[in-house]
Amino acid sequence: MRAELIYNPHAGHALVRRELGDVVAYLRRNGWTVTTCETSRPQGATGLARQAVRRGAQVVIAAGGDGTVNEVACGLVGSDAALGVLPVGTTNVWALQMRIPALNPIYPGTRLARWVSELEERIESPLPIVNRYRRMLLNAARVLVQGQTVAVDVGEANGRCFLMWAGIGLDAAITESVSQEEKRALGSWAFVIPALGTVRGYPSADVTLTMDGKVLKTSSGLIVVSNIQLYGAVMPIGAKACLTDAKLDVCIFKGQGLLTFVRHALKVLSRQHLRDPQIEYFQCREVVVESTRALPVHADDEPFTRTPVTIRTLPRALRVITSQDAPQSLFCP
Repeated sequence: MRAELIYNPHAGHALVRRELGDVVAYLRRNGWTVTTCETSRPQGATGLARQAVRRGAQVVIAAGGDGTVNEVACGLVGSDAALGVLPVGTTNVWALQMRIPALNPIYPGTRLARWVSELEERIESPLPIVNRYRRMLLNAARVLVQGQTVAVDVGEANGRCFLMWAGIGLDAAITESVSQEEKRALGSWAFVIPALGTVRGYPSADVTLTMDGKVLKTSSGLIVVSNIQLYGAVMPIGAKACLTDAKLDVCIFKGQGLLTFVRHALKVLSRQHLRDPQIEYFQCREVVVESTRALPVHADDEPFTRTPVTIRTLPRALRVITSQDAPQSLFCP
């Protein structure tokens, strides 16, 4: 197996960087030929993935967080190369959805991770937390060797691909408010205070959704278009989503204000949102979202545009390596 490993040195957890050598050694012991490279700029992993395909790589491994996974996936869409994942970012939602061993999504970020790594070197003794992550990384590497390869759907929003979801409105506004430095320092915790502040004052907007030609007019502060079932590590927003049905799952949250969105969150966590009249759920191949005021849009947690936005599915456009334990409900017959 010819593989290239693309590592984001700025993603989530600095302490794993030196452990990647063990992963490469493990893959080579299993007959893989592995070369590694690092990203040096935003969206750089997409170009590196395309170069890997041109060089004949059969597997391209994204070592980083969901942003790195997205970038590598964008470079592989439509090719014969498979996406492999070593989840070492701050949330690792794709890995959690695929049951790939991943770092704890509440881990506080790279600055503390770097401090832990330096402390271990200073005392010349392995720390329990480092050993735990070392084992996690090797277990994730075993999925690459022992897992199954499946062709899955990919979403596309205004020409930009996404593997997991696109968000319109509130969540994109929260994502915009958090800098890369804050994410590196605090991990998932960087979103907590901005989320509370944004939710409190974020107004809903009149929106028009055209789903496979059918028009719906409503008022909403948040629309999530899902390709997978999980959102933000624990929220099953796309409860009916399937990666091989050539459809996207559209969830429209009505209302505004902190109490309203707390209620919505509790409904989602208890999987009651499909029966809530304040939350509408649809499946379609294409959705066009227009709004009375321009709403921010993100793809896999990377903000990139404003409404209007056209989101469609690219059926089975990407080969991915998944765990044998991945939920069967994600793969329709």
